[in-house]
Amino acid sequence: MKAESSAQKNNKTLTSIVIAALVVPFFVILYREYQTYSIFELNCGFFNFVVSRYNNPAFIVIDAALTLLLIFCIWLNINFYKRIKSSRIVAEMSSIANVPILILEADKTIYWSNLNKVEFFQGVNIEESVNALLTGKDATDKFAECLETGETQSYETEAKLLDKNYWLHISIAKIKYPSLKKLICVSISDISNLKEASERIENQQRELKMQNEMLTLITAQMEVQQAGIKEQNEILADQHKQLEHQAADLKNALDELEIRNKQITTKTNYITDSIKYAQTIQEAMLPDQQQMENFFDNFVVYRPKDIVSGDFYWLSVTENYTFVVLGDCTGHGVPGAFMSMIGIRILGELINEMKIDRPSIILETMHEKIQAALKQDITENNDGMDIAICRFKFVEDGENRKWELKYAGAKQPAYLKRKNSEETEIIEANRRGIGGQSYADIFFFEDKDCTLDIGDRIYLTSDGIKDQNNVMRKRFGTNRLKMMFSLTSTEKIQDQKIAVETLINNWQGLEEQRDDISLWGIELGDHALVPQM
Repeated sequence: MKAESSAQKNNKTLTSIVIAALVVPFFVILYREYQTYSIFELNCGFFNFVVSRYNNPAFIVIDAALTLLLIFCIWLNINFYKRIKSSRIVAEMSSIANVPILILEADKTIYWSNLNKVEFFQGVNIEESVNALLTGKDATDKFAECLETGETQSYETEAKLLDKNYWLHISIAKIKYPSLKKLICVSISDISNLKEASERIENQQRELKMQNEMLTLITAQMEVQQAGIKEQNEILADQHKQLEHQAADLKNALDELEIRNKQITTKTNYITDSIKYAQTIQEAMLPDQQQMENFFDNFVVYRPKDIVSGDFYWLSVTENYTFVVLGDCTGHGVPGAFMSMIGIRILGELINEMKIDRPSIILETMHEKIQAALKQDITENNDGMDIAICRFKFVEDGENRKWELKYAGAKQPAYLKRKNSEETEIIEANRRGIGGQSYADIFFFEDKDCTLDIGDRIYLTSDGIKDQNNVMRKRFGTNRLKMMFSLTSTEKIQDQKIAVETLINNWQGLEEQRDDISLWGIELGDHALVPQM
């Protein structure tokens, strides 16, 4: 313990002087009376003096009053001394300017604090900050426990002071000094740096723990691998002898495998050649470019996903009309190609032989014939096709020359770009396919009539372009298709084909082609030519 301060010594000296100033006069007076009494009583003893004195009630009252006054003065000086000492404790606390200290009453009212001298409490509202620090659930529980048990409590909390976050360590303790026993001392320490260091240490410890676990795991794996290698070496030693016996069998198997590979290659080449020949047959059934150019300025983009295609386009010229058809059959490859050949055969039968000239009736009749051809009423076969049929007729009335278009579509719209319009129109199809499940009671095939001018363009296309995705897995879609037709329609019809193929190639990039792609673009001329069929 350190020696008492000079202020403490001065307080004790002052208290002793006050007590002496009260006690000494009392005994002096008592001694003078005793001397006086001894003179008259001829040196009687002190006991007789006391007995003789207190036989008089007046002296009893006087001496009792003096005694009580003396006791009161002593008590008063003791309390005065304690208060001075309490003030000295508070003064010593206030001298510690860098340690935030609060002295609170039991109801958390601030009795004394030096927070205004602490750097991170400068410029903030002390009462609001203290209230925020001591009103949380953890703080309330610790405060109540300190009041109840008298034991020191502590907790950590995060506080925002002047737009800066601090981690604070708060200690709560009852003051043991008697004169301050109803007060609570709260000390506040800034542990922000310590908290950051602790978190870094914890992170490092977690890292080290993970590394130790990884090392343990790797060690265990290596032990297992070593055991496995040892076991494998033993097995390999046994297998080595077996391999020597199997080498001859393996050579025979390799020879047989080579023979089978040659057979598979031969069969594959045979199948590929057959499909390529089927491609030749399929292309022979499609109108060639020269035939189509005898009647229309047009272009065709035709890209089978496999060698043969489920898409087809067809042209027929009758006595009064020219028919342009584009179909998209179920599937692609060989199955789609078979369906396309069935569709071409039925179209020729209906238009060229039976002379049916209304597109809607052609579609309805095709639906019935495909259902019958594939026996869809008794089988689970649901194959069919989406198809668009355009019937053109050139009308010349003096100088007024027009084209009449009658269109019907089974889930396959047509796109119309008039020469005097920037927008591409859609001629909607009926929501019903050809073949497969019948929706005749719900959806009907309808004919749609349009009058077109010379120079207008019609586009028929399958779903291949719209459904093609790019590297971002986005479909080309109907809106881009219309925009492509509008942007490229200013080109000559053959140049438009180059522009369209460039746009499709750029969109597809390195992505795989998803379906057969077919696009037929037709520009209406100023007169009707009869193609050389």
